[in-house]
Amino acid sequence: MNKRLYFLCLLSALLVPAQAQQITFTPQWMPQNQFAGYYAALENGYYAEAGLDVTFKHPSASYSSMSMLKDGTANIITSELIRAMMATDKEVRLVNLMQTTQHSTLVLISRIKDVRQMADLAGRRVGTWRAGFSEIPHMIDDEQQLGIEWVQFTNPLNLYISGAIDAALAKSYNEQVLFSMAGITPESVLRFADMGYDFPEDGLYVTEAFYKKHPEQCRLFAEASRKGWEWVREHREEALDIVMKHVKAEKVPTNIYIQKWMLEAVLAEQEEVKGEAPSYILNKEDVDQLNAMLLKHGYIAKPVVYNRFIGGKP
Repeated sequence: MNKRLYFLCLLSALLVPAQAQQITFTPQWMPQNQFAGYYAALENGYYAEAGLDVTFKHPSASYSSMSMLKDGTANIITSELIRAMMATDKEVRLVNLMQTTQHSTLVLISRIKDVRQMADLAGRRVGTWRAGFSEIPHMIDDEQQLGIEWVQFTNPLNLYISGAIDAALAKSYNEQVLFSMAGITPESVLRFADMGYDFPEDGLYVTEAFYKKHPEQCRLFAEASRKGWEWVREHREEALDIVMKHVKAEKVPTNIYIQKWMLEAVLAEQEEVKGEAPSYILNKEDVDQLNAMLLKHGYIAKPVVYNRFIGGKP
């Protein structure tokens, strides 16, 4: 091959765009403003700009995001910190790419007046999700031997209104909003963060194996996702429109008013300090505190190593 032909071939190769890395992303649930930053990153082209071909694949009640990550159906998921730590101990080693929610959004909505701690519900019937998300209150119940009768629900409204339960667990950005929209004024609302259980919740996770194989793609996905969340914070009405487009496409039973309240609540819980910009970083102190609680109650057998958990380091 002569030099001129060689350089022409080299130039052609340089001009051919690199094939985008395909990523399947699975949030914890169906479209809603809990995941607004990721939809914004997709719609605004932030993933594409990073050289990523991202497909959203939603879970179902019988096929969770964690299950999809474990079997390779999904490459990147969102998960609550406590569930990611439990999975790392017992199922598959995970790496946290980015932390969005910095505070606990868990609340307890009660029909009983003057509930200031879980002990005030000793022996009562309390609603809890079928899908889980209630490890902290169960640990408190076990430690204090409260004898709470846990009643599983998909939606707590009917059980609460009918008097079948005395209280219900809820998320401040979700079920608590539904109660307000339904015109229900609880006798008491107990925030677990105010009781000293202010653990971070949602973050981005991959398996350690995927992280080691695709470190740059993981970094780019996290950066584009953060850019999406930062855009949402500055363009809330437009972000709401983007999410509602996905809500309608998936036929999710909600409305724009619920989603608007949800977005405001989600963004507020991303701030480590009220009024300050989110850091999107998982703090070691939170992992250490949660390690201690999970170990004490037998939810994990050994501590989750922070350095490895946030970057795949030994």
